[in-house]
This record gives sequence, structure tokens and C-alpha cells, in this order.
Amino acid sequence: MAHRRGWFAATAAGVLAALAGCGADPQSGRSTGAGSEPSDRVVERAEAEQTANALPRDGFYAAEPTGAEPGTLLRAEPFGGWSLPDGVRATRIVYESRSAQHEPTATSAAVLTPGGPPPEGGWPVISWAHGATGVEPDCAPTLMRDLHGGGRFADYLDWGYAVVATDYSGLGAGRDHEFNTMPANANDVRYATAAAGEAVSGLSDRWVVAGHSQGGQAAWGAAAQQTAEPVGELVGAVALAPATPLDTVLPELGDRPGVASYLPYIAYALAVQDPGFHPQEILTPAGMRQYERSVHDGCMGVGEALGARGTADEYLRPDATENPAVRRFIQHNRYDDAPLAAPLFVVSGAADALVAAKTVDAVVAEQCRHATPVQYREYPGGHDTVVRQSAPEALQWIGARFAGMPPPDGCR
Repeated sequence: MAHRRGWFAATAAGVLAALAGCGADPQSGRSTGAGSEPSDRVVERAEAEQTANALPRDGFYAAEPTGAEPGTLLRAEPFGGWSLPDGVRATRIVYESRSAQHEPTATSAAVLTPGGPPPEGGWPVISWAHGATGVEPDCAPTLMRDLHGGGRFADYLDWGYAVVATDYSGLGAGRDHEFNTMPANANDVRYATAAAGEAVSGLSDRWVVAGHSQGGQAAWGAAAQQTAEPVGELVGAVALAPATPLDTVLPELGDRPGVASYLPYIAYALAVQDPGFHPQEILTPAGMRQYERSVHDGCMGVGEALGARGTADEYLRPDATENPAVRRFIQHNRYDDAPLAAPLFVVSGAADALVAAKTVDAVVAEQCRHATPVQYREYPGGHDTVVRQSAPEALQWIGARFAGMPPPDGCR
């Protein structure tokens, strides 16, 4: 069977173009221009691209959590606003999930199924956890025509998989997005899978979780959560350039452009989780200027344009990682020292300027000490390009898990 690659290549090309437009070298992560302030032209282009890709946030997203069991479907409807391959059936849903503090939340997601009837046993499911998009409700992938670079979904659909793609609570439906917070984001991924099965007929209860960056961390966390509270039958987890704890990333990349764009969103998440926290406790005046412009005025593309030339050393106060709210955030994102519920495929990028490969090496080594089969690959690319580079191998690995083949174990 021939499998399409055109959409994925186009997505990767768009990522490279966006990074180049922000003044950073996507392979080295080093600034190509002087100074920490972006040009107005770069920011205006990012804003125009965001506007052109945006869908209206309508009343569908206004559903409130009821306190029902997580994974309970709150509402669902067919949706035709996304740019998808011909024949794909699309549904948007809102469902019950849980925050990092175990409070009920409402979360939205997309459910995509291939054309034609489902196979015997139903379409196997890939539950996709997206990378950072921002923190405002309008930054939800389901409110983007391309589902936040959803060209990768064409590959999954072409292989005969259904796709469930959460927004994370607070993006689209819900309130106050817990940016890059493993327990909350992992909950949203898992419970989306349960709700999708209620909304769309023909889905199998066998699924793989896959994600990139913030979503790579969420995918790993979902596999950990499954040991205590299983949702369906998880057969594998794919973590592409997964976010690693802040106190391990900053020593590696704090003096290089890239990470700084994400720090205002982390400060926002800390304020969501601790109402007594104020962003200026950890952000410098330069960091606060970035916070005021990027958190409320645009999504990730705009935030990256605004912060492309800044560094974490410039935006963070020297004692930021000692702040109690930051310490709790770091602890939320520690990778469990316990076996996972399913085999794991992990990818890092040798030129990644956002998640240093060295920090991924460390969390993989820790996971290997806890009886989980892990296949780990380092590719030569940067944070986004490794998604494209690893796609053929990741798809083969996923197919083998659904086929019931013994998982490779690079830990031995």
C-alpha cells in the first residue's frame, strides 16, 4: 500500500520557514541577528499567519464540566472547517477531564476517521498530544484550519488509524490552560480517547498515544497514568522531543535563543496553579515585557516571533528555579521512576535548541531502570524537524505494536 508523504513534508517546510522568519537557525538554535527585540515585520507576519489560519470560537466550546466521570462526553458534532484529505470524517467533541489538582475540567478535541467502513474490531486509535500553541482559548488546534500542522494526521489516517487530537483544557473549551504540565495534559490525552469512543462509532479500544514537545511529555505521562487507571488498551507510547524538567533544560540551553519564548507561558501556568503567584516573581523586566505581549496578544507563532532573540538567562531571575511555585511545577514534570503501562518509543534531536538531547538521554536512562521496553533514537535535526525525520520509523514502530509484535528494547 502506498502511503502519502506530501502533507507531512509541507508541514515540515512550513515549520522551517517560520523558524527562519523568526531570526533563528532551526538546526543550531543560535540567533542570526543582533539584539533581543524582534523586528515589527517578523511579528506582523506571524500575526497575519495566525489570523489566516484561525477559526471562530463559537458556542460549542462553552460547555462546563459537570463533575461526571473523566472521559464522559459532554457534546459532539460533525465538523467541516478543517483542511483534511478527501474522505476523512471529522467530529469535534467536548468532554470531562481533570486538572493537575484533580479538579473537573472541560476539554475539546478533534476525532478523525478514515473513509470507508471500519475494519473488524474497529479502527485502531492514535491519540495525539500536540506541542505548544499558546495559552489563550483561541490557541486550540481545533480552532486552526490546519489543526496545528495536522498534515501528520494524513499519514496516520492513510495507515488506517483513527486520530483523536485533544486541545488540552483551557484551549478551546475549559478555562485556564495548564501549559506544559504533565499530569493535566496527560489526563486530557487519555480521557479524549474514552470520550471519542462514545462520540464516534467504529473505534477500537486499542490505542497508541503519540506527541511532540509539550505533547511528548504528555504522551509519556499518559503511559505512566495508565498503570493505575487504564483507559482502553494502551499498546504503545511515542514521545517526540519530549519536554524535560525546567531545571535540567536551563543549564544546557539558558544562554541560547529558543527556550525564552516559552517562559511567559510557564509563568502563566504557575499563576493558574497558584493564585498567589505573580509572574514578576521569576521574570525579569525583559521577561515581563515578553509576558505582556505574548501571553494575551497571540498564540505560539507570535510568541516565538516576539521572543526569537531573547534567552532564558535574559528573561528569568537568577533564583527563579528556587521559587516554590516553580519547584512544584518542576515536580509535576518529573518522569516517574516506575514501569510504564506500554512500550515506549522516544526521539530526540541532536540540534534541538528547546529540549537538549542530553536531557532526554537522562530521562530515558531513568526509565530504562524500571522495566519498560524503550526504543530511543537521536536524529540530527532540531526540535521540529525531528518529527519529520522520525516519521517513517515511528509509523513502523506503531504498526508493530498494533500487530502485537514483541517490542524492541534498547535498554538491554
